[in-house]
Amino acid sequence: MATSYKIIKEINLIIMTSSGPANPEEVIDMFTRIKAEPDYSVSYDVLWDASGRTVPFSNEQIMRVVSQVPVYKGNRRPKRAFLFSKDVDFGMGSVYQGYRSIKSNVDIKVFKNREEALKWLGLHDHPLFRTPKK
Repeated sequence: MATSYKIIKEINLIIMTSSGPANPEEVIDMFTRIKAEPDYSVSYDVLWDASGRTVPFSNEQIMRVVSQVPVYKGNRRPKRAFLFSKDVDFGMGSVYQGYRSIKSNVDIKVFKNREEALKWLGLHDHPLFRTPKK
């Protein structure tokens, strides 16, 4: 699986992408690299685009990945938008949404549509994400 990320400090956003077959170690490695970045903050909003993944994680793999996600307990209430293309990923993301919202002071929502995720994050009109008009 290919993983990548971009921290956009100016708008308090981390964009993570993953594609191809599932490999939780690569995702955990991506979390480790993100947390080591000087511009990283757990208070930033996150857009995790996993719509290009070809093989879903098993329950065990999901729990391994989830155990590496930092818990946020501040006052800002950052948003975590998860973008999936497969129904099984969407369902597992919804379970995570319920689990994590109890343990952390974040708003989490699962999407199948990128535009809806950007709108929920308040970024649909931001110049970085605007789609050109035809």
